[in-house]
Amino acid sequence: MALILFTTLVFDWDCNSHVKKLLELKIIMKTNHLLSVFSVFLLVGCTVNREAVIPQNGTTPIVSTPVVPGLPPEQRLRVATGEWTAARGVGGGAHNRDPNFNTFKNFQYTFDVVGANKIVKVSLSSADIDVQFALYNPLGQLIKTSSLSRTVSEEFTLNEGKYRIVVCAARRAVGRFSLNVLGVNSELGLIPSEILQSDTQNWGLLGGGGNAKTFKNHFYTFEVTDDNTSVDIELESPDANVALHLYDELGTRIALENGQRYGFILRLTKKGIYTVMAGTNTRGSVGNYRLNIFGKIKNLQRIPSNAETKTGSWATGKSADTYSLEINSSNNSPLDLELSSGDIDVWLELQNGVGDRITFQHLNRKEFIVSNDLPKGTYRIYVRPYPTTGAGGNYTLQVHGQFVNLKKL
Repeated sequence: MALILFTTLVFDWDCNSHVKKLLELKIIMKTNHLLSVFSVFLLVGCTVNREAVIPQNGTTPIVSTPVVPGLPPEQRLRVATGEWTAARGVGGGAHNRDPNFNTFKNFQYTFDVVGANKIVKVSLSSADIDVQFALYNPLGQLIKTSSLSRTVSEEFTLNEGKYRIVVCAARRAVGRFSLNVLGVNSELGLIPSEILQSDTQNWGLLGGGGNAKTFKNHFYTFEVTDDNTSVDIELESPDANVALHLYDELGTRIALENGQRYGFILRLTKKGIYTVMAGTNTRGSVGNYRLNIFGKIKNLQRIPSNAETKTGSWATGKSADTYSLEINSSNNSPLDLELSSGDIDVWLELQNGVGDRITFQHLNRKEFIVSNDLPKGTYRIYVRPYPTTGAGGNYTLQVHGQFVNLKKL
């Protein structure tokens, strides 16, 4: 009778049913030594309740394994789950573009393989979005990228070392995923990174400065803490097309993205301090924006600047006014000057501290100058009607930059 009951139990593959029947058998046949031996075997064969993994391309399904004393590490299923949310910055994108895999908007994990020619099985699934993974060898070289689907599965033969696997979805996608790996000797270790966010900011009533280096736009610095790591910078506005520029420690622009309401720069960087310009693509565009930066980074800081408006009037076409200011930045810095009149065409001129011309603009009722980077010191702004033979009128002068002491001479 005991043998018949055990046979029925073995061929019922529901693990919870196993345990229930097993307890009943133990009560009924407590002294049966043979049943006790079979009971231990049966408990080892039960599976842990985890998300199902659907095999693809003829690969063997990965079966979850319980933690059993003495079980070899490579026979334990390693599981990692994650989620892309709007607060986290949503998905980082890939689609077989290798640089995109390395963004820390994706989830990057490491695992260890001990020994040669080890079979490692990887399955990735999501109930919400299409997902994809990329596997890198211990030298950082790409081994293979999976297809993009709700469920993907691959089998690899790997040698000893520490490997990196990157989980990704379409850029700006939102959803959860589950990653299962069998055949490795460590848990899946998430590579740490940081997210630096500006929160919602505004270019102000005068708007941004267009696709030029000007403090009508906003500048930020941040520090990259690890060499040869990817930095992912994104700028988004619900109101205006954006201009996103990245500068190195020497002030040289090394990347830009502009023309849409969302733009991003993904760049391999070294340690150091970098500068981001968050601007509008069209001069004078107004609205809100958000700046997000992902990577091995810290210390996002807005660079301070000043904006002032002066109004005046010219009695005749021969009238003129001169203003002075001081650039107080320790680094070279641009000035943004804008002169407008509702009455007459204008002449706008930037001069050095002794009145020598640097550059000028004229012919229209609104003119502006965005200077090159200027060293610390005193400068003059010369304004008058154009031409001098015409009538006078009212004017408005707007100045943006890292300056102090704007005054009429």
